[in-house]
Amino acid sequence: MLEDELRLLMQSLGEQVLGSRADPTGSVAMLISETIKFRDKLKEETGEILTVGDTRTALDALETYLKGKPLPGDLTPEQKALVQIWIDRLTMFNT
Repeated sequence: MLEDELRLLMQSLGEQVLGSRADPTGSVAMLISETIKFRDKLKEETGEILTVGDTRTALDALETYLKGKPLPGDLTPEQKALVQIWIDRLTMFNT
């Protein structure tokens, strides 16, 4: 996945997913940064490729979580790990 594709996807969905948080652009920038780190680490350690589709699915799951609902049960391990990274970072980012 190209960084420009990822950045465009995250920015286009960022406000939708994060709602009216105090600084949605800062949150989106953090999500982009963490996604790129995860993508690179995943490829280096396992050879797996994080796709735009994986990222979109993870964003949908994050939106579900932020609405107070449980994460979908059909996430791949990679998608679930990415969502958990985001949740952890958003929790730290907002405290």
